[in-house]
Amino acid sequence: MNIELKKKLSVLELGDLVAVIENQEKDLSLSSLNYNERLEHLLEELITERQNRLIARLTKNAELKYPNASIDMLNYEARGISKETIINICSMGFVGAATNLIITGATGAGKTYLSCVIGVEACKQTLRTCYIRMPDMLAHFQNHKDNLREQIRYRKRLGNYKVLIIDEWLNYKVNERESKFIYELIEQRCGNNPTVFVGQYEVADWHERLGGGTQADSIMDRIIHNSYTIPTTDKNLRKIYDSEKAKAVISQIQK
Repeated sequence: MNIELKKKLSVLELGDLVAVIENQEKDLSLSSLNYNERLEHLLEELITERQNRLIARLTKNAELKYPNASIDMLNYEARGISKETIINICSMGFVGAATNLIITGATGAGKTYLSCVIGVEACKQTLRTCYIRMPDMLAHFQNHKDNLREQIRYRKRLGNYKVLIIDEWLNYKVNERESKFIYELIEQRCGNNPTVFVGQYEVADWHERLGGGTQADSIMDRIIHNSYTIPTTDKNLRKIYDSEKAKAVISQIQK
């Protein structure tokens, strides 16, 4: 391909097409293919390239705490959960059914990492995903508590994600205004998009931590009836893994 044509394609934001064509030109094994075969090969490479870029962009925009979390790195035995269960969840069937996921357990149980594995897999299936800590979400609400337009804009943005992961869910009790914001968010997502709730407190404790009363009833009603709870371990996996890392570093230092 001549340089002038490459420049024109780049101006049209088709730089990835140029890169794929250049790769084909360097690959001598493709020289024996006919026109249709080479065109098919080129288009397949272009689709793969663009899909990889889309997945990378979705993963970056999701702002996952562990963007490199991998389903292959999960210690299923330590977690007391079957690999098949996680694989089935990561097939994203729960997204189509708008079924919420609940991950609760003691600190260090690996809840956040597991939620990020689900988030990474969602991005791989090109689903718009968002990870947010509940304290950060409510801090944004409090910072704009007198700006109704910004509150609505923010709530709608969170509500429109195909997969929303809320970490540290109800680790702190909420006040009445915060509970109202949470209700509006859950109401928007209910029946449309699933939410992954990650926190230390069991579902039985949520009502009281949401402030009790009819508003808490309404929030709970929109979460728990279409939800699946992922079992977690009682072990402190963070303590185990961090201790192993520390031992490895100390061993290296003392050599």
